[in-house]
Amino acid sequence: MDVYDVSDDLVMKLKDWKLIGIISGKFNELKENHRKVDFVMRALIDFKYIEKIFLNVTLREDKCNKRSVEFRMLGNEQFSLKNRKYFQALELYNKSICYAEPNSEHLSIGYANRSAVLFEWKRYRQCLANIELARKANYPARLSHKLDKRERDCQQLLDQQPPDVVPYEFKLSFNPHAQVPFIADCLELRESADEGRFVVTNRDLVVGDLVAVEQPFCSTLLPPMRYIRCATCKRENYLTLIPCDSCCSAMFCSEECKQQAMSTFHRFECPIIDFLHRMFNKIHGIALRTTLTALDLYPSIEELMAFCEQQQNQHKCAFDLDYSQLSPQEHYRAIHGLVTNQHLRSVSDLFQRSVVCAVLKHFIIEYTPLKDHLGGEEGMNFFTDLLFRHLQTSPSNMHGIDLVEQVNETKDDQTHSSGAYAFLSLINHSCAPNTVRIYEGTKAYMFVLRPIKAGNVLYDNYGAHFAICSKQERLKTLSMQYRFDCKCEGCELDYPMFGRIPHKATVPSVTEDTEMSLGSYNYDFAVSNYRKYCDFLTQYGAAYPCEQISSAEECLKMALHIMVDAVPLKAKM
Repeated sequence: MDVYDVSDDLVMKLKDWKLIGIISGKFNELKENHRKVDFVMRALIDFKYIEKIFLNVTLREDKCNKRSVEFRMLGNEQFSLKNRKYFQALELYNKSICYAEPNSEHLSIGYANRSAVLFEWKRYRQCLANIELARKANYPARLSHKLDKRERDCQQLLDQQPPDVVPYEFKLSFNPHAQVPFIADCLELRESADEGRFVVTNRDLVVGDLVAVEQPFCSTLLPPMRYIRCATCKRENYLTLIPCDSCCSAMFCSEECKQQAMSTFHRFECPIIDFLHRMFNKIHGIALRTTLTALDLYPSIEELMAFCEQQQNQHKCAFDLDYSQLSPQEHYRAIHGLVTNQHLRSVSDLFQRSVVCAVLKHFIIEYTPLKDHLGGEEGMNFFTDLLFRHLQTSPSNMHGIDLVEQVNETKDDQTHSSGAYAFLSLINHSCAPNTVRIYEGTKAYMFVLRPIKAGNVLYDNYGAHFAICSKQERLKTLSMQYRFDCKCEGCELDYPMFGRIPHKATVPSVTEDTEMSLGSYNYDFAVSNYRKYCDFLTQYGAAYPCEQISSAEECLKMALHIMVDAVPLKAKM
């Protein structure tokens, strides 16, 4: 059961009871969003949905040594001589660490087992870090001889570990924008009735030009990554992660990240974290995190209310901010100003979002410290309005934070987090984009992927690319999620999907014998060759689309991912 099941079942029940027309009419008459949510909440209570959710969905799993041992045994099996599946073993040992009860020996044994994997993987520095963690967690004396020997061996071999990859230091290709210093000074904001707000360049751009380097206002880790990456900074850090003291679904790369989380978002999410993961998707997750991050900006709910109600904070974007004096509050102005498109939404759409908001609001207020922070009814109504706002802006404005595409891997393995980016949200979609986003951690680099003439628009891709989705699929997806009918060049000219893209005799190949080196994530090869792909794509841009250009684009994207070390641990093992 997830929140959409609840919404669909409620609608079905209202239809069966011949109440859908009456309920829809009364719902539509309500002008304030918190009243819509409260109206839906009463229906959820009347039909026993809140009670059913509480009885059937665990709010937070308790620490449990028995389960910790089970995960450790599974990790041992993966680590055995028979399997030698290091990554799977590491992830299972992390789960064992997360489930171990505080001050129990199972926590220390989990760290020790993780050190064994890292030793075999020749990651001696990380092995020693885990040995130290095991000792601090009171590793049992009866087993200490194993740890002592591993530590001695590790220290002898430490010099043999190659240095970790240092991400390539990319810099903007142009002078920084006077007002928004993390984008190039050639970028300008425009607006039209058809396209809304969008970004153009006032000079010619060539492939490889770096035009933006943006940090998110906030980000959230996707549940499949919770035993792989830090819940705060989102980095893998070779899986030398430490657990939350209370829940079994959050880990951190350091005490600093742990304390930062506990003083901000995690103090509210922790008591219901498994409920959040079970009932809601990544769109709901980043909407909640954005709301909680906004609440944390001010010492009181009243100060945030005053900020959001000021006229100068309405409908703002990145170009309206003064980044030379940027504060977190100033940064939030652009996130708060993202367009909701509420006037374009159907009654059924708003009803479904109200169900999501109502369920989320009820459990986070009733079972976390948030209620005390919000104060009385006015504060709760404001929180409801703010959460509802971000539930509307998140689907079309928040970004998945991706890794390099891997052979035989799913999209879920590529995307590890979601982020709220003020500038990137202004880049409109094309099924044949002329830019590409590459992430170093959560920091986003925007590179030019196709030559862009002065006066032309920068286009991103929202996931519906002509090479992998049919025109019919793209139009349906974009209309349903983003509320627009796509008229990009890929749709208007009906570009063929991958496999049917033509090979043009007038265009040479630049990718022969290169895929193997990129496929092995060869950093030196990527640094030496990425400029070659840029020059090729600039020179032959007029021949787009063709097989040779598509191959060169993929090689360039792979090289850029390798250079910023956006390569998952799994791929390196």
